[in-house]
Amino acid sequence: VACIKISKMGGLSRSRLARDLCAASGIPMTVEDVWGGDVVTAALAHLAVSTHADFLLNTTDLHNYQTTHFADGAPEAKDGKLLVSDVPGLGVEPDERRLGEPLATYS
Repeated sequence: VACIKISKMGGLSRSRLARDLCAASGIPMTVEDVWGGDVVTAALAHLAVSTHADFLLNTTDLHNYQTTHFADGAPEAKDGKLLVSDVPGLGVEPDERRLGEPLATYS
């Protein structure tokens, strides 16, 4: 069994490669992260939902452990399943008012 944590792997692209390698090798896995809110939950949920059911053991809704939310549209758990949005991208809309002023801006 493997545990793929997207931030430990270096992001979604590398996590997808690890996920594909595990699946091709017949290794079941969990898709998680070390912690996170709405955006992280959306990212790991999309990776999990695109994983073949024969190899996915579980994932989690990390944002539900948070008391403050910074985005709308995060996946919701229902009947033991984490449901993802079908809108483009991760399906979340960050709320810039709740995020506050940026630490840095790049152009």
